[in-house]
Amino acid sequence: MLLWKSSFERHMREALGRNLRIVWTINRRIMISLRRKNGQPVLRLHESFAIARQQLRDDLVSFLLHGRKAPQSIKDFVWTIENAREPRKVRIVTRGAHHDLREVYHRLNTEYFGGKLAGHITWGRKAFGVKRSITFGTYAFDRKLIRIHPVLDTGITPVFYLESVVHHEMVHEYLDAVEGLGRTRGKVHTHRFRELERQFKFYEMAKAWEKRHLNKLLRYQPDGDSAI
Repeated sequence: MLLWKSSFERHMREALGRNLRIVWTINRRIMISLRRKNGQPVLRLHESFAIARQQLRDDLVSFLLHGRKAPQSIKDFVWTIENAREPRKVRIVTRGAHHDLREVYHRLNTEYFGGKLAGHITWGRKAFGVKRSITFGTYAFDRKLIRIHPVLDTGITPVFYLESVVHHEMVHEYLDAVEGLGRTRGKVHTHRFRELERQFKFYEMAKAWEKRHLNKLLRYQPDGDSAI
């Protein structure tokens, strides 16, 4: 691991500056953070990034320099880290201030998946995902558990957008539980996945709404902590 870290750090400093300080962590809530401390840039990363391939390193550099929203390659890598953690007891919280995830899950299960899914869904922690971006939902294959970011339990989030996020995670569950295609050669967003994802009737509308309101969601801080 030390050799991997050394190679990674050298690559990051060549791209982001020789005075860059890199701090390796095991924090799974905020896996990427770039800030300045006393004028020096400090990059905090989950230690799993040390083994990232060249393309992912390049995507990470581009995101840190220019991005507001993490590219799909980084989201997939973060998703892998998130779902590799040790099992722990989960408290299921479905009823929020504005939306009930149990009702959303049941409605989508009936309309799009023939009622075949029997997993779990819960509001997640107040902040999980990548700094300067939001992972709106995750699916843990080992637990058949969908987590939804509580930033979507707000008055500004229309039902169709929340449904699009839940539907996305339910496609993961469907491919895993029904078709046995949860992960294909390490990939989760396969051609078959995209095909099923686009069957959601408000898919294009949801994408357009996210594009218009992403910055507002990034800044929004929900009250309380619907922690797992």
